Amino acid sequence: MVLRQKSLVELAVVELQQLIYSGKYLSGERLLEEQLSEQLGISRSPLREALRILAQRGIVEQLPRRGVRVVSLSEQEILEIYSLREALERFAVELAFPNPDPEGILVMKQALVAMNRAAKTKDHGQIVQSNRDFHIALIKLSSHKRLLQTYVGLMDQMQLCMSNNLRAENITAGDYKDGVYRHVVLLEAIEEGDLNNVLSALASHGARGINAKPSQTYYYSPGSNSVLINK
Repeated sequence: MVLRQKSLVELAVVELQQLIYSGKYLSGERLLEEQLSEQLGISRSPLREALRILAQRGIVEQLPRRGVRVVSLSEQEILEIYSLREALERFAVELAFPNPDPEGILVMKQALVAMNRAAKTKDHGQIVQSNRDFHIALIKLSSHKRLLQTYVGLMDQMQLCMSNNLRAENITAGDYKDGVYRHVVLLEAIEEGDLNNVLSALASHGARGINAKPSQTYYYSPGSNSVLINK
């Protein structure tokens, strides 16, 4: 079997995502082609294609005669993202129980270990990635391929929300302990095997949206169809 080497465009997409999710470029910030081309060591042609792909995924937006910027989500968009995530995760858990995949639970444990390690070193980018790995593993417990495909598509913008709120959490609390703890509670409920406890843990998991300012964090209130602002 011949392994296909990743193209410059694919590599640029991955690198740009990491730069955005790690907080190098913030929501609403313009992305300058000349600067990015030099930073990534590629010409503008593959860079533009990579930016086009990110625009399709809802991570950046292309503005007429103004270039490209990182997407800044509205409160309504945040509500839609988090309410959909809540519904998909609840559905996945209901499908998975009473026999969730043990391998999936192991992946969740590994993601939590990586998240805790990254929290101690304040590695923002790794925390966001570990968060993604944890929640995708949660969806995989259902063994529902189309559900997973839908969820992965949602995760691109979800990671913008995660990244911004983790940054705000670090600013206000001085660390990432609260975020790690919420995942510990959810994993413990899954391991205990009581569906009602898992659904309760999901509902109180603390779904958070993207912050409008460094001093603000949006919290999605499950079941209330509202976004609460914590200043």
